[in-house]
Amino acid sequence: MKIGKHRLKESWVRTIGGIVIVGLSLYIAACCLEIILGEKENPMYEESARYVGNIIAREIVENSDVMERYMMCLEENKDLSDVAKVELLKTVVTECIDASEYTYDTTDPGFNQVIHMIYDNMNASNSVEETTKEESVTEAVTEKKKEAVARANIVPEPKSKGKTYTARNIGSFKEILEKYYTVTSATTLYEKDMPLEKAMEEKFEIKGKGKKPQILIYHTHSQEEFKNSTGNPETTIIGVGSRLAEVLEKQYGYNVIHDTSTYDIVRGKLDRNEAYDQSRAGVKKLLKKYPSISLCLDIHRDGVGDNTRLITEVNGKKTAQIMLFNGMSRFKLSGDIDYLYNPYRFESLALTLQMKLKAEEFYPGFTRRNYVNAYQYNLDICRQCMLIEVGAQTNTYQEAKNAAEPIAVLIHKVLGKKQ
Repeated sequence: MKIGKHRLKESWVRTIGGIVIVGLSLYIAACCLEIILGEKENPMYEESARYVGNIIAREIVENSDVMERYMMCLEENKDLSDVAKVELLKTVVTECIDASEYTYDTTDPGFNQVIHMIYDNMNASNSVEETTKEESVTEAVTEKKKEAVARANIVPEPKSKGKTYTARNIGSFKEILEKYYTVTSATTLYEKDMPLEKAMEEKFEIKGKGKKPQILIYHTHSQEEFKNSTGNPETTIIGVGSRLAEVLEKQYGYNVIHDTSTYDIVRGKLDRNEAYDQSRAGVKKLLKKYPSISLCLDIHRDGVGDNTRLITEVNGKKTAQIMLFNGMSRFKLSGDIDYLYNPYRFESLALTLQMKLKAEEFYPGFTRRNYVNAYQYNLDICRQCMLIEVGAQTNTYQEAKNAAEPIAVLIHKVLGKKQ
């Protein structure tokens, strides 16, 4: 059953009128008691009167509609002095009493006292609310500052230690190839595949602001272990991916998906060849689900001779060296492999070139020579793909996980938004 507005109004008018009059009665009773006892100057009775008045004032401020009406009047009469605001409040409360079933002489001195108490309580309430808001804003800003400091302290930002390469000083294709590349006998890498000036000027960027997934880390060969792996996935190449994701997220604020699927277990057995077909299907499914992803990283561990140690030092820690891997989709003798066509071959080559040269500038000795082989290695899945070999079976998993830190820094320097 609906109640008319006039009945609702009558209800709250009666309520507020009753509250005010009861409060005034108690307040005046306390004053009369002081007079009867001859204790007008006794602080105990003054405090008693104020206590009663403040309780009623807070009740009116916090639980009645009279304050809503008063605030609406203030909106219509802006820039009033404090005295005028008190008079306006007095008018609103008087109208409420007059409209109620109660009778009260609003010329009584006690009435003015309670009006001032209501006004004081209202201002105190607003002051607390504003202080709370300010404290909340301050806390939020402080938390953001703390978060920024925490991010900055995960991995030290490196200083330039080696040569800074540009499109102008990079030198000839032959010089770069001889200095920084290993091209297997199964394939070829021509200057037309990677014109150096164009490759250096190619723009790469991790898109988005972190609200949606931006980076995908996965492992075609998820079962690759290190010399002291314990059987716990975090002591395998999976752990390297976890550390890489952690730094990218916490230090740079990227939204990272770490796919830990076991793509190299095929029909219950280890199969590192068919693993590429498995990971291809899995990654495409993830890219369809998260179209905001603009960088795909396939993180591996290399296999080397038992006496080979791929080790360097970064930030005072023993760190596994890494190798950036390229697939040409081309045989040296028969040419391009049509069924492994890669529309992003140039972009793939340009991206790893920029990563290699940035590493030479900030972490000399951290990267091995860029490796170029014949097949595709799923580097056609998107424009920004990289296959990175982190250490080898002769490294400890701690050394490999340490390598994830400078990898994250290099990724940010090459693909992060430029300031």
